[in-house]
Amino acid sequence: MQVSTKTIQPHTTAKAQSHDEKKFNAAWQRVVDQQKKNDTLRAESQAFARDIQSRIQDHEEAYMDAMYFACLHLLSFCGRKSLAQWQRQMLLEWAGEYADAMSRNPFSQHLDMSSLQRRMADAYAVAFPESQLLREEDADDFIFNGNDGSAPDREFGSRDMFEELFAAFEQSDAASASFEQHDEMHSDHAFHQEFFQRHQAHEQQRRDENLALKQLIRSSSVNKLFRKLAGILHPDKERDATLRMEKNRLMRELIQARDSNDIPKLFAFYAEYVGESPLHELGGNLDDAAQLLDRHFLDLREQEDSILDENPLAGALYRRFHRRTPAASKRAITKHLKELQALTNALRDLRQDISSVKRLKPYLEWRRDIFFREDVPDFM
Repeated sequence: MQVSTKTIQPHTTAKAQSHDEKKFNAAWQRVVDQQKKNDTLRAESQAFARDIQSRIQDHEEAYMDAMYFACLHLLSFCGRKSLAQWQRQMLLEWAGEYADAMSRNPFSQHLDMSSLQRRMADAYAVAFPESQLLREEDADDFIFNGNDGSAPDREFGSRDMFEELFAAFEQSDAASASFEQHDEMHSDHAFHQEFFQRHQAHEQQRRDENLALKQLIRSSSVNKLFRKLAGILHPDKERDATLRMEKNRLMRELIQARDSNDIPKLFAFYAEYVGESPLHELGGNLDDAAQLLDRHFLDLREQEDSILDENPLAGALYRRFHRRTPAASKRAITKHLKELQALTNALRDLRQDISSVKRLKPYLEWRRDIFFREDVPDFM
């Protein structure tokens, strides 16, 4: 919900403001300030992301191109008879890592991932002709879930090599594990029970707040506020056709705010189009209105935390490169582009270096040797 960020001067009267009036004005100002902060963050993050994307997109796509062709190059060796079975498996896992990385990268949209998927399926069929695990119709699930960034449903790799070995240990441990599972079940039950109770309490609080909203909407003071606004915005009083259309739109928004119990929006309309704070129309409902504004302020605070997730790519770019100063952001971008170029060059060099099975085998042996380590370079 957007509220007006127009500064409203307090209505000056001879007597000082009451406690409820001060409380309402303070709550209203918090809402206005937080809305302005949210709007600023949304606009800045989107503009920043557009600028960053224009700077890095060509480099990112070049990196994806290099990975794509490196993956195809690796797959071209899968049918070679001189490769041992473990070497084929290691090679397919290597290509699968590239495929998964590309499917998760937002700058890979220009790649023909469906063609790569078919090549992966063909390579698996050549490497494991006796296996029925990989059929043409479910190859998508087996390799990667398309290009939408979701995680693979199944993985083929080192885990398969050890499943039979681990099965025996799992069977021998089944009896002793039953007692631990019994304790875990009780622990899980307690956790879910506590979560359910908290959820119920939260839902009850929301129902109570919605009831308070409806009661406030029905109050004579809010009805008076609505009627005053309707008198100002009613399109029938406007002779100019363009202004009449605009007032039609505003009147629809006003009625929608009333029908949906959107108290802050009603207040925002009043502040913007009447030109003063709505507190003088609220009378005895000031305390209730202030409490509802406080709740709306908290909702806006929560909204601030999720603004960067409204556009996943824009949010990711903002989090990755935004710094306190433009100079610091520029340094972060320059560093990223330098690293990206190094990775792109490494992938291109890899294709040049692996010109035969003989040149490929040392890479596969090296990957096997460090299989359980975490220091594999990004380009490999």
